[in-house]
Amino acid sequence: MRRQACWATNLRSPDTKDKLLWKWTPDQNFSTASAYRAFFLGQSSIAGAKVLWKARAPGKCKFFGWLALHDRCWTAERRMRHNLQQDDHCALCSQEPETISHLLVGCSFSRQVWYRVLLRGRWQSVSPQHPATNFTDWWLTSRKNFDKVERKSFDSLVILIFWIIWKERNRRTFDHTSRSVIEVVNLIFEEALSWQQAGLGLSNLFFFVVVYFLPSL
Repeated sequence: MRRQACWATNLRSPDTKDKLLWKWTPDQNFSTASAYRAFFLGQSSIAGAKVLWKARAPGKCKFFGWLALHDRCWTAERRMRHNLQQDDHCALCSQEPETISHLLVGCSFSRQVWYRVLLRGRWQSVSPQHPATNFTDWWLTSRKNFDKVERKSFDSLVILIFWIIWKERNRRTFDHTSRSVIEVVNLIFEEALSWQQAGLGLSNLFFFVVVYFLPSL
């Protein structure tokens, strides 16, 4: 009898109309915002993704950064894993396997570029130092050394240097021509000028100091 009584209390009246209840909101009412959030449930966040998309830089450079964060760039190491080439030597230094982190911040050539560029802004203290540096960890750690205004410039500069290093890698891989460290550094500042003129990144103060006050290296 007791069990039957419990069932009876949970029975709805046949006159009660069905109602759709949305489980992703506290009031169980549907909203497009909650549907969008639900779409990403169960997915893990990618370190650096939010910083990347908030940074001011051309779309093609940010898309490259997105591929790099997901380790989806066709470096020599990845191409060899897919049996597309026989060796995985770095196109810039020919010393280590060409992973994306090695290429962007670990390679001896890349680290020289970083040091010379950051020295122009007196930011050389955050220049990548170790060959085994992970580029995402280095970026997220280094940007904490700057205030809010400088951090925005630093993020744009990081994306710019990533892009130019990748283009130099492609130049050597496919065109079989190469630039020196100094030439790559100068190319970075030329590109920075075009970004500045387009309003895409480096703050006026940082650009003014880098281009007009500090000597060329």
